[in-house]
Amino acid sequence: MFVSVIVPCYNHAPYLKQRIESILNQTYQNFELILLDDVSPDESAEILLSYKDHPKVSHCIINEKNSGSTFHQWNKGMQLAQGELIWIAESDDVADLSFLETLVEPFQQNPNLVLAYSQSHRMDSQGKITGSWKSHTDDLDSELFKHDFDMNGWEYIHRFLNIKNTIPNASAVLFKKQTYLQIEGACSHLNLIGDWSVWAKIVSRGDIHFSSRCLNNFRYHATSVIATAKQTSGPFRLRRQIILFRSEISDFWQQHLLDSELTPRIYKKNKIFLYKEVVRNCSFAIRRRHFEEITPTIRDACNILPVYLLPIFMFKMAIKLIYSIIFDAPIKKLLKK
Repeated sequence: MFVSVIVPCYNHAPYLKQRIESILNQTYQNFELILLDDVSPDESAEILLSYKDHPKVSHCIINEKNSGSTFHQWNKGMQLAQGELIWIAESDDVADLSFLETLVEPFQQNPNLVLAYSQSHRMDSQGKITGSWKSHTDDLDSELFKHDFDMNGWEYIHRFLNIKNTIPNASAVLFKKQTYLQIEGACSHLNLIGDWSVWAKIVSRGDIHFSSRCLNNFRYHATSVIATAKQTSGPFRLRRQIILFRSEISDFWQQHLLDSELTPRIYKKNKIFLYKEVVRNCSFAIRRRHFEEITPTIRDACNILPVYLLPIFMFKMAIKLIYSIIFDAPIKKLLKK
């Protein structure tokens, strides 16, 4: 099976050579490499261009204008890709050399498979392995993720992916291009958590395979997307994206209620998570006295919550706001003294 490896890069010059070499030296060699730079301010473009004549590199494209979202780059790479399978190899991560060989095999054995992924190591900015991501799923099923498994997609969504993003890094994933096109690609406006939406929609179309081997080194550092978002806008941008994701995926589940006996339960559970997230976000804004965030979070609530819940929600938020204004600030001042 031919694989298209897409490397969407932005400002990752220190990690880029190691990333590309970990792709070119894979034990499975039936692939093309597509290199994309999104107007990086560092030397990333120069490094990518140094590989443009490599026989494995089918495209090396340097944008003239920043796209504003890595998921624009995903969709762009998909238009160029010739492979049956896709690997989005994020530009700051590193792969085990047997990554492709290990994850292509399940697709060859199971024609119903639409996505395969592996466990990941945690890696810091210096390349030091600090652990694995197994703990990320221990609260859901601590035993299952110790071993390889295949699972029906709807069951996986019901047990895991509807609760949280249990596939935390695109670099650990191999998926079918045809299925990606069927779901109409990634949502570029979900620029922090668009991968969660992609995985949920793809997995609803077939089976999923998990390899318990750590075949991917997921680098977390100060300039990673989530870390940067938290530094620049606090938790609100991420929280509002989760609300937007749950709202949009709810519409998707509603369109597929007859696809599986689990879908109505998935739809109902997601709605509950959505309502809780809206209330939690507004409560957090009031508690932390981020009053500029209260209006947009209340607007979210008005757009998302059922009409019969809105009066209760507004009453609770009004009480919280009054309490915060009257009591929270004076108490904090007294405690500081």
